[in-house]
Amino acid sequence: MASSQKKIDANHLNGQKSHGPNDTSSTRYNATKHGLLTHGVTPLDDAEGYQTLLRDLIKEEAPVGPTEIFLVEAAALDMTRWRRARRLEAEYVNAALKVPLDFTRSALSFFETDSPPPDAVKAVQCLVNIFQRYESAFSARFFKTLHELDRLQRTRRGEQVPAPAALDVTVHAAPSLEAPVAATPAPAAALPGDQV
Repeated sequence: MASSQKKIDANHLNGQKSHGPNDTSSTRYNATKHGLLTHGVTPLDDAEGYQTLLRDLIKEEAPVGPTEIFLVEAAALDMTRWRRARRLEAEYVNAALKVPLDFTRSALSFFETDSPPPDAVKAVQCLVNIFQRYESAFSARFFKTLHELDRLQRTRRGEQVPAPAALDVTVHAAPSLEAPVAATPAPAAALPGDQV
C-alpha cells in the first residue's frame, strides 16, 4: 500500500527535526542501576588502579600461557568489582543515613547522638542485602579463580595435584538448636592425570 503524499511530506519534516541530544554526558548512565553487573572496568572504577593491580598480580603469579594470563586478568577484574561493591555500599549507606561528608567520629558515637530515622534504616537494609549478595558472589568467584590458577600452575610444574574436593551440604530444619546439622563430603570427580 503506497503512502500518501501528505504522509511522505510529514515524514520528511519530522526527519529534519532533532534526532536526540548532542551532549549525552548527563544522561549516559541513566539505565545503570548500581553498576555491579557491568562487564569489565567501568567509569565507577579506578581504571589506573585496575592496571596497577593487574601488573602486580602478573608479577606475583608469573602466569605462563593464555589460560594462566586469562585467570590472572579475571582475578584482577574480580578484585576491582569486589572493591566497587564495597565502595558503592558504603556510599549508599552514608547517603541514606545522611552521614556528614566530614565524618571523623567513630560510627558508634555518631549513632549515639544522631540516630537515623527508622525509614532510612529500612531503605538501607534493602539495598545493603543486594550489595552483600554481589560482594559474596565476587569474593567466591575471586577465590575460585585463584584456586584454579594455583592448580593449573602446580600441574604445569609437575606437582601431583589432588582432585578438588566437593562438599554437598543439606540443611534440615532442626526441631531444636541442640542437634547440629551435619555436612557430608561428596566424592569428587577425578581429573585426567589424577591417580585414583
